[in-house]
Amino acid sequence: MSNLSKPREAALKALVSCEKDGAYLNICLRTILSEAGMDARDNALATTIAFGVTKNILFLDNIIKNLSSIKLKKLSVWIHNILRIGIFCNRFLDRIPVSATVNECVRLARRYGHGASAGFVNAVLRKSVSSGDFLPENKDSNEYISIKYSIPLWLVDMWKSQGYEENFFASMNMEPPVTVRLNTLKTNSLPEGFQKIDTLPHGYNYTGGGGVENHPLFEEGAITVQDGASQKAISSFRIDENMSILDLCSAPGGKAAYMAQLMNNTGEIISCDIHEHKLSLIESNLKRQGVTNTKVTLNDATVFNKNFEKAFDRVLADVPCSGLGVLRRKPDIKRTKTEKDTKELAEIQKKILENAALYVKKGGMLMYSTCTVNRIENEDRVKEFLSLHPEFSLLEERQLLPDKDNTDGFFYAVLERK
Repeated sequence: MSNLSKPREAALKALVSCEKDGAYLNICLRTILSEAGMDARDNALATTIAFGVTKNILFLDNIIKNLSSIKLKKLSVWIHNILRIGIFCNRFLDRIPVSATVNECVRLARRYGHGASAGFVNAVLRKSVSSGDFLPENKDSNEYISIKYSIPLWLVDMWKSQGYEENFFASMNMEPPVTVRLNTLKTNSLPEGFQKIDTLPHGYNYTGGGGVENHPLFEEGAITVQDGASQKAISSFRIDENMSILDLCSAPGGKAAYMAQLMNNTGEIISCDIHEHKLSLIESNLKRQGVTNTKVTLNDATVFNKNFEKAFDRVLADVPCSGLGVLRRKPDIKRTKTEKDTKELAEIQKKILENAALYVKKGGMLMYSTCTVNRIENEDRVKEFLSLHPEFSLLEERQLLPDKDNTDGFFYAVLERK
């Protein structure tokens, strides 16, 4: 196997594992790369290919379907993904010669298939070089949007019915910025390689080379990766020093850490999660960032906790959601989420919000937030809550979007207990 094939082979193994075993792409890719022993450049290429194929999978499959003499469902999972990799590299990675991609994919087909598989892959990939995209003629149709931006048709139908247009769908498939938060508990300035975001008090886009999590400032806790939408929500929560705050669904602890920063480590934050194994993750995240005013505890947010009743100035309910707002970062969601999931999650969200309301002091505030774009989980949830709870009033409600705000899709509502 040539050096050129190693990144493609690593990406191939990750894609097959996701498809056969339902694994999460980032987790299985991390394991495969650690075992492959490649250098940083090849690891980056393998990651680009694996995530790129997953992001554009419906678009790629549409091309394969139109060029293949064999139906997609008859293809082996290995050969199918080799074709996806080849077409992705040729359509999206122009720095790699087409001939090199075809040759390396043929070698992979011979290794993970047989002689006939190699000939088949060679024929399809060579035809794909000069073929069109085979998109539907009606550019206004939901099918066109679904194939072009590789977004499941049920999701296109839902978002179109909620008023979203093509710019939004395109943004959901673009490369997101790497956004970090300046941690003023550790430092007050950042060096070259970090570009200030004017709309966020502590937000910067990382423009330096290499992964930001390998940067010395990250290891020191002076910066942490946190999308602008999450930062915007917390900066809108009217946090002051010496408050008592409850973070009901805290893992991995980014929002709790930002609230501690805004409080200058005064007051107290109770940071909760239902999963015991996530508590150590929250604790290590807080410790790295120099947070000392936060207690981490096990708690089920769907069950009323008498000890929390009317005890907090601020309650954050960053509830479990469909995660549709982070498609560009976690393209697996296109494969794993269904319309049924969003409706089932809405019931869990309702329970958490009802309990969260009981923990807010008079004159205190409640924030309901999700990392999704879906009225059923967002605006409808808040509207229903307010109709049942006249003791609360809406101070602010916002749906952040990639195409308009250059952030993840994220919703938050700030509610005040009168």
